[in-house]
Amino acid sequence: MNLSDGRESTHYNLFTVSYVALLTGQIVSILGDRLNNIALVELIAEETGRFSQSGSTLEMSKLFLAFTLPSLILGPLVGAYVDRVNRKRTLITTDLIRGLAVLAVPFMRPALPLWTVYGMVGVLYVANLFFLPARCAIVSEMVPRERLMKANSGLTIGATLASIAGFFVGGVIAAKAGWRVALYVDSATYFVSAAALAFIKTAPGGGRHIEQAGSPYAETVREALGTVRRSVAARLGVISPAILVLAGTTAFVLGTAMIERMHPEGTMYVGFIAGVAGLGMAAGSLLTSARFQVTGRARIIRTWVPAVIVPLGLLALTRNLWLMGLGVALAGFAAGPVFVTSETGVQEDTPLRRQATVFAFRDMLMKVSALVAAWLAGLAPALMGERPALGGLLAVWLIIWLALGYRKEAAE
Repeated sequence: MNLSDGRESTHYNLFTVSYVALLTGQIVSILGDRLNNIALVELIAEETGRFSQSGSTLEMSKLFLAFTLPSLILGPLVGAYVDRVNRKRTLITTDLIRGLAVLAVPFMRPALPLWTVYGMVGVLYVANLFFLPARCAIVSEMVPRERLMKANSGLTIGATLASIAGFFVGGVIAAKAGWRVALYVDSATYFVSAAALAFIKTAPGGGRHIEQAGSPYAETVREALGTVRRSVAARLGVISPAILVLAGTTAFVLGTAMIERMHPEGTMYVGFIAGVAGLGMAAGSLLTSARFQVTGRARIIRTWVPAVIVPLGLLALTRNLWLMGLGVALAGFAAGPVFVTSETGVQEDTPLRRQATVFAFRDMLMKVSALVAAWLAGLAPALMGERPALGGLLAVWLIIWLALGYRKEAAE
């Protein structure tokens, strides 16, 4: 049986080896990502006297700027490049670069100012710009169309379980052994991931069905975005993750500062609550794989996005860590169906040779959303206090989603 965009059923014969290799590499590298996130929070907490200094929340915003600036500069042009090269080699190379970038931070910090750390974080996220579209697009090279939902559910479950472990372990390591040790462990995970990804097997020809040259990069981007505009599922698949990032970043920036001030070992509690969110997301992804195979992609996304935003309001309403954990767990559970379905919708409705470009555009929107949310979360508390700022910003993101996500489309 031939698939509509050139993916043949023979690819499924390679599914087991390739999929396990991709899943393993992703789990290990995401474990490292979460260690990195927590280690950097601990670094900033140490530098700002546990967020007691004036403007300390703004340092979290600067960190998010380092996360997002590479995407703002390069954007979907990176995806257009990834669509023209071997995706397996891209994954391995970027993991090696990420490992070296993280390893450099503990050696730089004693001699150089804090802004240089943000610069190295920027290098790390430049590499991420290449890794993420390649990871999303390579799935379609290995998995038949009818298996995409299950494949994405498995990858999301693996990623969220890795996030749980990374946040829990990262919180303990950063709080007990220090951020430097956490970054050493983080660096090692990227090298292990690169070794696992070397076992990926793609279709015969090593991805030669992907164009190697031809139309200009700008034309490639225009064609990919045209596909998104014409497909409701693909469009919602691009927009909905950005909305979730707005809500999640707002909760992370403001929630982190509140928890750090509430407890002397606040970083460990931040890791715990973030891990609970990951546990909820794994459960939601499992539900997606088991129950939502034939449900309309747009309907799933529209239903579950508000269910992510609303529970995060508990962070603004309570000082009880258990209730905070409940809020992020419910939000994580609802996020699982959104992320799995949005990724599947893009893969189903986008030609294989343009998928990396579309995923890069999606990731750019997510980074822009993180930047906007981080800066607003850093500035708003001075005007209205942290808890009202958190509740107010979440309400704004919900209204924006209701305006964008529920538009009536003739294509439906």
